[in-house]
Amino acid sequence: MGQQSFIIVALSTLLLSISLLGFMGMWDYSNETTASLFEREQALNVARSGVNMAVSRLRREKNWRMGFTSVGVAGGTTSVRVTDIGIDSVRIQSRGLINGAVHNILVEAKLSSIFPNVESALTVFGDSVSFTNSGTAFDIDGRDWNIDGTMGSSTAVHGIGVQTSKIVGDVTKQVTTNGVEDRIWGAGGQPSIGQFGATDLISLQNFYKARRTILLPAGKYASNSTFGSLAKPEIVHVPGDLEWTGTITGAGILVVDGQLIMKGGVKWQGIILALSGDVRIELGGTGTPSILGTVWVGNTDPSKVTNVHVNGNPSVKYSYQTLSTVLGNLGLLAVEIYKYYE
Repeated sequence: MGQQSFIIVALSTLLLSISLLGFMGMWDYSNETTASLFEREQALNVARSGVNMAVSRLRREKNWRMGFTSVGVAGGTTSVRVTDIGIDSVRIQSRGLINGAVHNILVEAKLSSIFPNVESALTVFGDSVSFTNSGTAFDIDGRDWNIDGTMGSSTAVHGIGVQTSKIVGDVTKQVTTNGVEDRIWGAGGQPSIGQFGATDLISLQNFYKARRTILLPAGKYASNSTFGSLAKPEIVHVPGDLEWTGTITGAGILVVDGQLIMKGGVKWQGIILALSGDVRIELGGTGTPSILGTVWVGNTDPSKVTNVHVNGNPSVKYSYQTLSTVLGNLGLLAVEIYKYYE
């Protein structure tokens, strides 16, 4: 009996030891599993941060595609690649890495904005257009220009855009007669004059006016003034005619409910929209006005003539980079994510 008891105790001790060893092993394995799960979750969060950083950048700069490598986030690093997959559609690939754990996220998104497709450096709305000039040294240029003055890589638009093929012929004849066909650059050669698609200019005007950041009374301004910068653009609304003759600089969106005259050292980066029942736009004269972005001039009365007069050597140049920067910093670009895999 004593020998049997000894055997039973010995077996019990052996089984207990095996159980304890198994339990300790399971405990170690559980610890490893918990740590591994935590690191994988952290890698996922780091990758998500990469996506958020990319989306934020695209909202400010629609044509950004450089991505980034090994940016530090929450104890790990994220690397992002951005590639085009269609017109204004991109694929964002984000990789999160932390303590050897890796997680990848794939996103496809549509980039959109609240301004219509820009088809011309100078877009002239109206059933009848008169183009006149004093001097032959100006530039109306639909080729893409960067902010720093170098040529951009975006597709060229027309130098001047008008509503119908008849007006294309009329304005082409006018600039040729005036001897300035070689001053209008852009798509299709010189003179670059083409027909644009349907655009609701009144709705666009009202949209911008409702979001104005500066209300500037109508009138003549000859003083030196600044209205916004590329880093902090403004939406300036003028409820009537505007004449700028001083050294005036600005960036953003300028909305004029009337005639627009720009002389002196005027430099504007972004969008200019002048719309009324009887529009006249005059550029140049005593100085060299410079507009980088795009200009829309609209006539809401079919019985009126939209008059465009260029005096001296001003410049109107299309710039995709400027428009994207201005609209992005105004918060007017949207990134719509339609596929998300993590």
